[in-house]
Amino acid sequence: MSSIDLSKYQKQSPHKPSQTDGNDSSLTEKLSNTLNKDITLFEKKFGQTQKEALYSELGLLLSSGIDIKTALEIIEDQLKIKKHKAIISQIKEDIISGQSVWEALHKHNNVFSVYEYQSVKIGEESGKLPEVLIELGKFYTSSIKLRRQIISTLTYPAVVLTMSVLIVQFMLSFVVPMFTDIFKHTGAELPATTQLLIKLSAKSGLIFYSLIAIVIAGFLIHKTQQHKIWFRKHTAQLLLRVPVVNELIRKIYLARFCQSMKLLLGSKVLLIDALDLVKNMIGYYPIEHALDSVIKDVYSGKQLHESLALHTIFPKKLVSLIKVSEEVNAPELIFEKLNQQYAEEIEHQQLVIGKVIEPLFLVILGGLVGFILVSMYTPLFKMSSGIEGM
Repeated sequence: MSSIDLSKYQKQSPHKPSQTDGNDSSLTEKLSNTLNKDITLFEKKFGQTQKEALYSELGLLLSSGIDIKTALEIIEDQLKIKKHKAIISQIKEDIISGQSVWEALHKHNNVFSVYEYQSVKIGEESGKLPEVLIELGKFYTSSIKLRRQIISTLTYPAVVLTMSVLIVQFMLSFVVPMFTDIFKHTGAELPATTQLLIKLSAKSGLIFYSLIAIVIAGFLIHKTQQHKIWFRKHTAQLLLRVPVVNELIRKIYLARFCQSMKLLLGSKVLLIDALDLVKNMIGYYPIEHALDSVIKDVYSGKQLHESLALHTIFPKKLVSLIKVSEEVNAPELIFEKLNQQYAEEIEHQQLVIGKVIEPLFLVILGGLVGFILVSMYTPLFKMSSGIEGM
């Protein structure tokens, strides 16, 4: 979704074709419509980028005094994807027919989450809809930034790992067999490492295609099971055991938790309701599981910091600051500060991991190639030394 250009927005007057251009105009229009039909096979879904633009722009327009109908018309006019235009158009028509904004969003619950339309509902009831929409835009801006940081961090290792597998496969399939033929003719006794590589070379095709099968199977399992509790639980536990990466992942979701709590508590949502909404949208099993217990504790009268302290997923610093916020009755300010701190820590840690991983993977790749070459050339050096000694 592009940024809004108010200067381009104007109500279109219906065009009345003249007598002379009737047939030509009709044919031209039909041809134009045919050529400009959207190809829906690869059409982009209404994802985080579109939501970030929608909420930010809608909040800005409403803050400027523009009514909701005109604001949605302006946003709709900027959209180029037919499916996206249809969603906004339907929301606009529902609002015109008398529904509230959150009810119009709720009708598209396959696009908008419980967290989103409940936040909008709170904004409408409190008279702070523009502010809530702008905060939702900031939430998705932060989410997009974090996602890009993760992709940036993981792209280089993924590329190097793929290249390592391909290079090793090439050497096992083509380089090692050439040396194997030489060794067979000489009949010399080979070192254990050389014998191991020759055995691996004989089965390199099976190993390579087995790796591809494992990757494809993992991808399919992720696609089909990613929303199942058992899958989310075990993948989260696995990632939490990976050094360095575990802390980065935990901080990413803690930042999302703090940002969401700041938005909801700032809109004067009850603490229990805020926790329940965050639990339903956080997308991270360890925090969701912990919040189940936290909600019960808070409902029974326990303070938030006391309940959070019982779960290791929440660090002591976060618990201590929340305790202070409860004492001074300013939870949204503390959550905002925590969100900013985590965002800075994530950015710094992402840069550090990138700088450490890059040389580490190069060393590993060089080590693998070097091991293969040394293992292959060592017997040749021994044979040449034996011939010279004779």
